[in-house]
Amino acid sequence: MRNTLLFSRLAALTAALVATAAAAVPREYVYLYGQANLDRLRATNPGHYAQAERIMAAANELCRPKPGEVSYVEFAARAITCSDMLLKTSNPPKRQISFTLDETRYIALVAVTDDPPRVMPAIR
Repeated sequence: MRNTLLFSRLAALTAALVATAAAAVPREYVYLYGQANLDRLRATNPGHYAQAERIMAAANELCRPKPGEVSYVEFAARAITCSDMLLKTSNPPKRQISFTLDETRYIALVAVTDDPPRVMPAIR
C-alpha cells in the first residue's frame, strides 16, 4: 500500500514536470538578422514586433547589467540571453541576443553601441 501510494505520487510529479518542460520549450525559432526579417515579423505579428524592437533597442543595457539594475519583467519576455564572448567583426560590431515571447524564440543580431572602439597600447 505504501509503495503504491509512493509510486502514484512519483508518477503524478513526473507528469507535472514533463508538462512544465514541454510548455517551456519554444515551438518556433525566428531569426531577426536583418531588416527583411523585421519587416516580415511586423507584417505577421505586430505585437511581437513591437516587443522585439524594444528588447533589441535595450540590448546594450540588457547585455551589460549591473546587479539589481535591470528588470527583465518590463520587457514581458522570458530567457533573455546575450552572447558575451562572441562579437561579429562588422562595423559597428554586433552580438547575438535571444529571447522568448509567448512560445516563439527570437534570435537577433544587434549593434554594440555602448562600448566604442578606443586605442589600446600593444602588449609586449
